[in-house]
Amino acid sequence: MRAALLTGLLVLCVARVASAETPPPGYIDRVALRFFSPETGGADHPRFVFERTLAFEARLEQMADSPQGIGVGTQERDVRNALEHDLAEQVLASLGQKLIDDSPADKRPAPAEIDAVVRLVSNAQLERLGGRARVVAAAAAEQLDASEVDAILYRGAFAAWYLDRAVSPLLHPSDEQLRDVYRTAGHPYRGQPFDKIRDALSRWFVIDRLRVAESAFLQASRSHMKVIVTP
Repeated sequence: MRAALLTGLLVLCVARVASAETPPPGYIDRVALRFFSPETGGADHPRFVFERTLAFEARLEQMADSPQGIGVGTQERDVRNALEHDLAEQVLASLGQKLIDDSPADKRPAPAEIDAVVRLVSNAQLERLGGRARVVAAAAAEQLDASEVDAILYRGAFAAWYLDRAVSPLLHPSDEQLRDVYRTAGHPYRGQPFDKIRDALSRWFVIDRLRVAESAFLQASRSHMKVIVTP
């Protein structure tokens, strides 16, 4: 079933990439799949992954591995990673909103706290993908506008805020952690002085840790998550 799901979504995304230069007039988006879990309110409150969004996110997965282009050449692993990333972010963002709603008024985070996380994570994500211009170009290829890109970036940052707040601190690595990463990890700043690239390395490391944490969360949630592919 998992293989069939990935194959179907890969065909869908590759077809969209191939036709992105000449989108059909009056194109209407469609649901690629729906899902629900206890964290999102159960079967009475399904969540959705749309075709355009999934194709765009698959492009971003490819872009993260490619210094050139805007993500053409989408592979099965890009679709799989994009789907898992989307599912994890939607559930985590839902949990983040629930955490705020259930907190006493005097314990809720100030808007400035969340805004700071949104700026940190969004800027780090854009930097890792080669800049906002590349991301906007990838979005345009899938007929997404700037507001939709911002919404996707915000969702990811809000999910990161929840992970940092409720699961494990991730957003502000210490100098000791960064020096360990600098010495041992396959980061893109090898050969450059630590003091010169510290901030850039920190942003790179934050995104890397977030993706690992998202993946671990999703794996732990799979047993009670129901995913239905749209025919």
